[in-house]
Amino acid sequence: MSTEPKRQKKWIKTLKILAAYLVAAWTFLQFVDWILNRYNISPHWVDVLLWLFIGIIPSLAIYLYHQERINKRILKLREKILFPLNIVILCIVVYFGFGNSDLGATTKEIKYTNESGQTESKTITKEEFRIGIPIFAFENLTNDDSQEWLRYGIGRLLYQDLTQNKSLSPDFADISNTTSKIKEASLFYDFYVDGTFNKIGDDYEIKTFIKKSTNGKTLKEQTFKGPNLLVLLDDISVFITNQSGFVESNTLKYLDFPINEFMSNSMEALKEFIHGNYDKATSIDNRFALAYLEDAKRALRFNRGKLETQDIADKAFAHRNKLPLQRQLEVNIQRNLAYENYDLAEEQVKLQLEVDPNNDFYNQVLYAIYGETRQTNKYLETTERLFTNEPNPDNGINLAVASMVRGDDDRLIAEIKKYEIINPSLSIFKLQPLLFKGKFTEAKNLLKDIKTLHPGYENRWQVYDTAIAYLIKNKLNTELYKDFVGRYRYDYNEQTLDLWIENDRIIRYVKNQSMAPLLLAGPQSIVGGFINSRTWRYDLVYNSSGKVIAMKTAQHDYKNSVSTWYWKEDQSILDAHRAFDKGKLDEAEKLYEIAVKENPEHAYLKNIVKHLQYRKVITPDSLQLQNKHFEGSYGPRKFWVENGKFYYKRKEENVNLPKVELLPISENTYMNNTKLGTLMTFETTDEGRLASVPHSFNTETMTWNRLAEETNNYYVKDKD
Repeated sequence: MSTEPKRQKKWIKTLKILAAYLVAAWTFLQFVDWILNRYNISPHWVDVLLWLFIGIIPSLAIYLYHQERINKRILKLREKILFPLNIVILCIVVYFGFGNSDLGATTKEIKYTNESGQTESKTITKEEFRIGIPIFAFENLTNDDSQEWLRYGIGRLLYQDLTQNKSLSPDFADISNTTSKIKEASLFYDFYVDGTFNKIGDDYEIKTFIKKSTNGKTLKEQTFKGPNLLVLLDDISVFITNQSGFVESNTLKYLDFPINEFMSNSMEALKEFIHGNYDKATSIDNRFALAYLEDAKRALRFNRGKLETQDIADKAFAHRNKLPLQRQLEVNIQRNLAYENYDLAEEQVKLQLEVDPNNDFYNQVLYAIYGETRQTNKYLETTERLFTNEPNPDNGINLAVASMVRGDDDRLIAEIKKYEIINPSLSIFKLQPLLFKGKFTEAKNLLKDIKTLHPGYENRWQVYDTAIAYLIKNKLNTELYKDFVGRYRYDYNEQTLDLWIENDRIIRYVKNQSMAPLLLAGPQSIVGGFINSRTWRYDLVYNSSGKVIAMKTAQHDYKNSVSTWYWKEDQSILDAHRAFDKGKLDEAEKLYEIAVKENPEHAYLKNIVKHLQYRKVITPDSLQLQNKHFEGSYGPRKFWVENGKFYYKRKEENVNLPKVELLPISENTYMNNTKLGTLMTFETTDEGRLASVPHSFNTETMTWNRLAEETNNYYVKDKD
């Protein structure tokens, strides 16, 4: 009977000491947290110490209860087992929980070369410790459709402003539905930003909310009101930054350019910029450097033409001083890419990735380089690193594509299943890896579920309907991939497309873009893409001898489908192009004549031969006189001579064709060196005036068609 009160006293004493221990541990953690913030050391140490303090409690409780005996070094068998086991389990948990975490400084000092060639250094936050800020659409309360662009314009402008702070990782998505916002944000972020806007008289009123990512509950809100929208957006950026938890210190500072300084003061120019009409934006504000930069990126990415990209990049370069430092560096990189200084561009990109490893532009350049050199392993490594450092949806999609390119289907399916619990719609991304794994029936059932849940995706899922139906009946025969292998040239611009076999699938690389996997959907068809964004179908075209001469492609978006034609360029054509590009014109002429014999359907090859033959029968002076004769404006078309070459550009309200070089093939006809399926002829009207008339190659009939009958293609030369 006397032992019971004694045990109670021991337990009370033990609990008191444990309570004091927890209070002391909590106080110590608060102090450590302050130290870590004060000296920019990894906050993961607080979590590590918390686990250690909590994890040791079982052993500590046993020790405190039996301390009189244990202090005499008398340990029972259970204690000899429990104490080491507690330590081992705790070490294992901490290792697997924090083994891949950066426990060093939260900042790093990077060095970069400025425009003057001098080396400068700057302290920035490591990417792992940057604060993710998803921004969604702002609701329009104005009842004015002319203000609707601000629904997503506000978010995009805030994104541009917040990217100046290298302690933040902003991201914008045009999502209005609360459920979708929570689905998107809860995967990777603690909070998200959205709001409403109204216009009352001359004043804008923008209510900004910071909401909890898991339930949409408002954590903070503030209303901003005034006549100048851009000033309000600057204030909102400060509000978001302060509420995100970022604290500026002596070692961690950043420049915050006002939006109107590095964007534009013109609301109309900003509106066009937000809509992606960069050319219209710069026509309104011809000093809009960021619009020039984004236009140059798009021109290069979609291969609109080398000359066009160089022109736009030069304009961005001329006005680069209006931009923040990072954007100025992007201009320099873009200009090197435009002028094909790839080695310098790659060196600059890798240096800037030290500063901003999640920058979409830098990584797109790197992905293009990996595609150009077919480095599928590097592609996967880079996307893995990016997703680990910043697990946002875009990085997740890039990782999914790279995993399939590399053939890592099992791992991709396993990773999707982890996140699928939080967001079931991610099951869409399992469709392709299931097909690559040969699980056709499982893929068919998944597609059936997708159709039920997402009926609006119909235009995009059709390619997989075809593929699954074919594969279930015929199985996957990788031998059929061989006919697809090679390089293809788009007949509308300078874009090229390479296909090769790797990891039992076709890998596609589009010039200046990135790699993607494609899957057999028929004996002459391959398909690819994600059902929730965009899908593709490629069909081979054979000549009467059974040789592949081209490929018809179809791109399926939400409701629209666009069909295009790519000529297959065999080695004889590639050899001729190489000689032509090097200026070895006599050699090129012989090689093109060989290429024409081997590829008689490729109409543009005959035009190049005509050009090379024509240059022999006309003197340089006579050619310049011919070019000068046709020089001038023909409605929206402009023809001019520059440095001895003849150029053309068409520009009007709804049409902005790239600047191209025209090569003469006769006394009044020129081939388009960018758009090979087009010829330009100059005719004389009955009134004695010159007129420009295009001819286009029809791939259905394999004939050249004169387009004069179309009112928007026949233009008489303007009177002087």
